[in-house]
Amino acid sequence: MNQNIPLTKQALSWVTLLRIGPTARGVLPFLLGAIIAWSQGYPLSWAVLLLSTVAIFCIMLMTFLINEYYDYEADVINKDFHSLSGGSRVLPLGLVPRRQVIVAAYALIPIVAIIGLVLYFYYETGPLTIPFGVLALFIGYFYTAKPIQLSYRGLGEIAIWLSCGWLATIIGYYLQTGHLDMVATLASIPGATSVFLVILINEIPDIASDSVVGKRNLAVRLGREKTALLYIALLLLCYAFMIAIIFFGIPKLTALLSLILLPLIIWNILSLRKKGSLDDAKALEGISLRTMLLDHLVTFIYIAAFIVAGLGSVEARYSDLVIIGILCFFILALEGLSVVCSNIIRRG
Repeated sequence: MNQNIPLTKQALSWVTLLRIGPTARGVLPFLLGAIIAWSQGYPLSWAVLLLSTVAIFCIMLMTFLINEYYDYEADVINKDFHSLSGGSRVLPLGLVPRRQVIVAAYALIPIVAIIGLVLYFYYETGPLTIPFGVLALFIGYFYTAKPIQLSYRGLGEIAIWLSCGWLATIIGYYLQTGHLDMVATLASIPGATSVFLVILINEIPDIASDSVVGKRNLAVRLGREKTALLYIALLLLCYAFMIAIIFFGIPKLTALLSLILLPLIIWNILSLRKKGSLDDAKALEGISLRTMLLDHLVTFIYIAAFIVAGLGSVEARYSDLVIIGILCFFILALEGLSVVCSNIIRRG
């Protein structure tokens, strides 16, 4: 790293490298799980929620740092990236030494371990607390780390679907209740699918560089056209599933709120079917941005619907809503900060 880089830019580089925005987004399905528990009349333990939120943050941060470290070669040769693909660009630009990234990633693991032990032994959150934490660390670490490298073997998208969908939501629910729940599982699937779509559409611009380094993700295996068709099929399936699950204990309000997704869904489908769109960097960036927005909206739809459902519970503590609102606002603020810092870094 150039030692003449101003301290301000070094700080911006680390904020960008840590992917604070996507990390914060990863907390939303976890928070959804706790809100589902609250809507069912379980009193929220804020000590447990805040401690576990820190642990989730650390797992996400570790995941992104490990990803930056092991994707370095692909990111260096990638010339077709846009604002949401190709990594943070911090390491290829030489703004942070690569070794510092792996050291920072490893430093986060014991923090997660300590929090997990405190939750299990002190707060007695249940026997699945440690296994869930180990599974989350395993997926986050080996998403790109050797020797498993899930994202290099066509398993990365499935790992994201599992970890940022069902696992995150069910952990949020389980730590508050001590048991699993079918409603929480069903509510996690639309968000799991939408974040899968974010990953999938962002892989298309990186196909050439990923192929060179031997990364065999879905986009590389399928090619641009078939990846677009898979994206459209899963997008429609995601929306259909949101409607179907209201008959299985999910608040019916989600079906009404899901109507706000239709313009984004139609817009993205028409954009992908437009001739030449898959080779147009700006068009792909627009689709990616709208997919990210759709992903956020899906999770917020369920958060809002379960909050409304919980208002009728006599056990519900309305003061919890203030803290829930603060957490959601904090997450969005972190995402805004991440976008600003990333744009500054990418523009030099």
